[in-house]
Amino acid sequence: MEESLYSIGIEREGLRCDENGNLSQKPHPQAFYDRKKNNFITTDWGEAQMELRTPVCKDTNECYEKLNEITNVALCELNNQQEVMWPYSMQCILPKEEDFPWGNYGTYMYEYEYEMYLYKKYGYKMHCMSGIHVNCSFSNVLFEKIKATYKSIPQNLDDAYCKIMRVFMKRAWILMYFFGATPLQLDGEEKSKISIRNSEKTGFTNTKKIEIDLTSKEKYINSIRKLINEGTIKAATEVYLPIRVKSIDKNDVLKELEEQPINHIEVRLCDINPFDKCGINKEQMDIVVLFLIKCLIENEDDVKGYNYKQIAKDGFNKEQIEQLAQELDSYKEINETLELEFKETIEKYQKDIQNGEATIAERVVKLAHSEGLLNAILNLAKKYSEEAEKMRYKITGHANLEPSTQILIKDAISRGVDYKIIDEKKSFVEFSNGDVRECVIQASKTSKDSYIYPFITDDKMYAKRIMIENGIDTPMCIYINKKMNQEKIGKVIKSLVGKKVVVKPRTTNYGDGITIIDNPATEEVLKNAIEYAFSFDEDVLIEEYVKGNEYRFLVLDGKCIHVSWRRRTSVVGDGVSTIQQLIDKKVNSLLYTRFNRKIVVNQLMLDYLSEQGYSLEYVPSKDERIYLHKISNVSKGGEAVGVNEIMPDYFKKIAEKLVKAFNAKICGVDIIIDDLNSTNYKVIELNDNPGFLSNEYPVEGQGVKVGIEILKFLNLIKD
Repeated sequence: MEESLYSIGIEREGLRCDENGNLSQKPHPQAFYDRKKNNFITTDWGEAQMELRTPVCKDTNECYEKLNEITNVALCELNNQQEVMWPYSMQCILPKEEDFPWGNYGTYMYEYEYEMYLYKKYGYKMHCMSGIHVNCSFSNVLFEKIKATYKSIPQNLDDAYCKIMRVFMKRAWILMYFFGATPLQLDGEEKSKISIRNSEKTGFTNTKKIEIDLTSKEKYINSIRKLINEGTIKAATEVYLPIRVKSIDKNDVLKELEEQPINHIEVRLCDINPFDKCGINKEQMDIVVLFLIKCLIENEDDVKGYNYKQIAKDGFNKEQIEQLAQELDSYKEINETLELEFKETIEKYQKDIQNGEATIAERVVKLAHSEGLLNAILNLAKKYSEEAEKMRYKITGHANLEPSTQILIKDAISRGVDYKIIDEKKSFVEFSNGDVRECVIQASKTSKDSYIYPFITDDKMYAKRIMIENGIDTPMCIYINKKMNQEKIGKVIKSLVGKKVVVKPRTTNYGDGITIIDNPATEEVLKNAIEYAFSFDEDVLIEEYVKGNEYRFLVLDGKCIHVSWRRRTSVVGDGVSTIQQLIDKKVNSLLYTRFNRKIVVNQLMLDYLSEQGYSLEYVPSKDERIYLHKISNVSKGGEAVGVNEIMPDYFKKIAEKLVKAFNAKICGVDIIIDDLNSTNYKVIELNDNPGFLSNEYPVEGQGVKVGIEILKFLNLIKD
């Protein structure tokens, strides 16, 4: 596999607030578990400042995709508790100091003590500013290419990163054009042309000006240690420079920097882009990579910069804008020489400067003038919350992943488990958390399964044999083959006339090819049903019909974790709409469009409606429920109702016993039960690919986080 030229990761801060812009007083959402153990969603300052972190990514495309999915998961959970993420670097409406929600760090006492130290030294308002940190490193391949192409390049990466920091401090003003986005704040006391957050007096900065020696890694470490020993700062993390070098170990940065090479550079001056849901767009990430390369290849002695804090306050003059245009020209050359993939981004910004397009800061001012700053930012926050909600059950750009796989990825993100889509068409995904890696296919097939199990469950006849051998009640059935003598098939049909039966293909999923005959069968009806089943498989099963409701028991590692009632496809009348109109409304509802569910209007439906005395033009009375199909598969429009709390343990143990007989790990057991107070039941089938949307998100009743349980089963997360 070809090595990537660079690695990139994003840390995005953001305040949780209510719909009126008041800082949240609620605790960090439980859905994200222990903030110290979640790699993606944690907190930074106080209880209400979230921090969203991407994993280390191979390029900006992957990084933006990961940040987008992490953001969607975070915003959906906030929406559950009537909150939004404030998409602006300057503070939302803060409470009085005595009401400020400090971080609840539990047993992590150092975190609390450090927060209190910073509060006493800086107050709480400064640390309630939020920003974007861009972490970047160069691969050896890229570094060697740079050394072979340009002059005056340090011979090792540690020295290269130190040079980048030195040049960065002179040229940081350039990034104000691309990232400056805080010209205003709510109280109106402070204004800036570009970025209050990066300004001299009221920006995010140390109370006392500190000097850090960037000559070498050793001098960088020693100068920070000197400040700590003098009591000027408490830790390396209190060095509020616009750029820092980092180690992997965040608990003892200096010690690891001494013992190991520099891991990456952290760019810290980026304001949140309020016009992107993620707080930063892909083009801005591209610019950071190009800018860092430019800092490395520059002749250090020739660099003459401007004070970025002054630019943040006063904005750009004509001469500086011309220099920005030249900067982009140099990026174009770098991109071509090093064979990078940033051409479109460079051309986009070149056109913006040439046409005098508004910067992010100018757009903020314009929006604030028309809507007021508070309303403008809140409207953007609510817009992003709505966008995330539409993607609650979907992974952006990966529509071919089957629905349960998308849900499993969402659950993984919520607990900080990384994912890599190996084969989208097969829904083949690799999950990783630290040293633990597991591959999952279709959200239910794992390394813990036996190879033969899916083949056994697909063969309905063989599966029934195993059920019977293990004392499980299952409907009696007859097997016929398409190549059988027609006389034999005719005898089978005649023997079933007047009986109630279910005709189904021997191997079937999603309810395809099934006909339920719940009235005494005629010879014609049986022939049609068999012919329909033969269109899906050469082997057909004819089962005895069993009266009752169908329930899906989801069994994981031998334990039934949830039960849902599979309510047959239906519509509920509003008193004015026809059945056809009610169907149209239902398939266009958010629930159905999210899962790409359909209600198939076919002859089977029309016949069943006719049996009940209805047609598609019938107008049901208000709250009247009309059943459209006899089968209850969710894929055919059926609905799942959570009934785990009311399902007797007796039936759950039946499902567990059966799954054990099949040596299955993740399994759906379909059981028909007419009376929950009795002990009568019939197992219809086992499903090796159960599709757990109906268990995690039933339309009524309580669901269970199946994805979380699967991740625990695979040892990818621990409670």
